[in-house]
Amino acid sequence: MVRDTTPRQAVDLRVHRWLMIVGALLTAAALLLLSLLPGPPAEAVAMTAWVEHGRSLLLWSNELLFFAVICWGAGARGLFSAGLAGPSARIDVGGTALTVALVALVVVLLAVGRLVYPVFEIDLSTEVVALVVSSTFGALHLAFLGFAVAAVTLSWSTRAGLIGRAVGIVAAAAFVVGSFPWLTPNWWNSLVPVLVAAWGVSLASVTRTENSGDATERTSTTD
Repeated sequence: MVRDTTPRQAVDLRVHRWLMIVGALLTAAALLLLSLLPGPPAEAVAMTAWVEHGRSLLLWSNELLFFAVICWGAGARGLFSAGLAGPSARIDVGGTALTVALVALVVVLLAVGRLVYPVFEIDLSTEVVALVVSSTFGALHLAFLGFAVAAVTLSWSTRAGLIGRAVGIVAAAAFVVGSFPWLTPNWWNSLVPVLVAAWGVSLASVTRTENSGDATERTSTTD
């Protein structure tokens, strides 16, 4: 038996879209703050001074990432789980890639948090600080690669058609290049977070749900 979506379910879909949009915007803001940091020094002995110099940027980026991961994860899970009546390899791959990206951002969250917040007043040696900083950028690399895979696969499941797929491919290429922030100029590192926001908002806005062509966003379930 097929039944229409209840008003409560329609509201839930809109809430999940907005959660995903807010998550993408918060993620972009956090990554933009990180991009404003000067390049880390190559010498481990200078790393502590680099952290102190960028403490405010690291701190605010850390706070934003916490809420970003929660919002984006909750929004994507609700939106994509409501989007299909059956299994989809593209959704599975894209959802897994997005999950990998968000988990990598959690690693960034933990690493940056350890740099800016004291834990039992334990001082970190310069070598440990250098390791944590390099791990932060390694996790960022993984996050952008996850976003790249998600951009390609999830864009195939939107209402935007060929335009959406083209946008997904372009976004994926930008994310792959942006996954090497130690090789790219500062202006590019600041541009990539803006692209993350644009892609995330676009994806949340045009992701297909069952019978998404219906203005009332009806879905159907089979008993």
